[in-house]
Amino acid sequence: MIEGHGDDLYQFKGNIKYNFSSNVYYKGCSPLLMQNLAQNLNQIQHYPSPAASELNTLAAQYFNLEENNFLFTNGAVEAFYLIAQYYSGKSATIVGPTFAEYEDACKINKVRYNFISWNQIENKYTADLVFICNPNNPSGSVLKIEALKRLLKAHPSTRFVVDEAYNEFTNTVKSALSLTKKYKNLTVVRSLTKTFAMPGLRLGYMVSESNFIDKIVALKMPWSVNSLAIASGEFIFSNYKKMSFDISTLLKEVDIFKQAVNAIDYLEVVEGETTYFLVELTKNKKAAALKKYLVEEHQLLIRDATNFTGLTGEFIRLSVQTELANVTLINALKEWE
Repeated sequence: MIEGHGDDLYQFKGNIKYNFSSNVYYKGCSPLLMQNLAQNLNQIQHYPSPAASELNTLAAQYFNLEENNFLFTNGAVEAFYLIAQYYSGKSATIVGPTFAEYEDACKINKVRYNFISWNQIENKYTADLVFICNPNNPSGSVLKIEALKRLLKAHPSTRFVVDEAYNEFTNTVKSALSLTKKYKNLTVVRSLTKTFAMPGLRLGYMVSESNFIDKIVALKMPWSVNSLAIASGEFIFSNYKKMSFDISTLLKEVDIFKQAVNAIDYLEVVEGETTYFLVELTKNKKAAALKKYLVEEHQLLIRDATNFTGLTGEFIRLSVQTELANVTLINALKEWE
């Protein structure tokens, strides 16, 4: 899906005051990382390494895994498309409503697919491939590690692709990275762009047993990860904890924001476990009309969530921002009421 995602800020030519449509950490990119980027600008004069493999060493050290368990990609999206390419002609199950690129990757690569809901997640699987976003986008639902273990054990011939792009935006589920040591049918895909607020640089990675990584590398085009993204990744893995945000503090801000949204007569917050959340519009209100009003009258951008496959009704998705931004949105939503 080229268009239709959140953070369509590019369409509004700088006329947006506050952007609630993106799930990226709202305080923005670290000044330390920005400084590091400036110091590495000269690297654009040279080709990057073909597979960004220098990042494997640093990531392996940080996560206590092996270098050959990693493959860095042009955002997490490239990883999904490569996996779907490997499974071309086979079948997939997508747990939804969820991120649209699993479905598009299957379409483009001729993978037969079907959707199941989150309450069907521990059903029997006959698919070769299963996509699970954990925590889920857009709902903020989480699959606990014990439930994932049960799935991996029960379906050893099915590959489970667990998208952990927002793992650091919740405190209710641990990462499944360590499980890749034991379960050969698990592939975890992660992103550095949300936590460290650098989506324009496009840097993600997949973690799996080495034989599967080798098969995916054989499909990967060279130089998909640019020099500045590699330099940023090196800096992040060398300063990971120092640059990470405090999720407990952030979730307290989310609770206050949710309560204010939920108090508005025509809005109902859908409970989730992340710093972003779905909101259902009631009383015949339309998400597209609300988005248009907020942009035109208040220069506020929200995510119209009605295009998520399997999400029936009128929904928007919001992600917590600064206190001033949150209050501004609440007042605008009350005015529309």
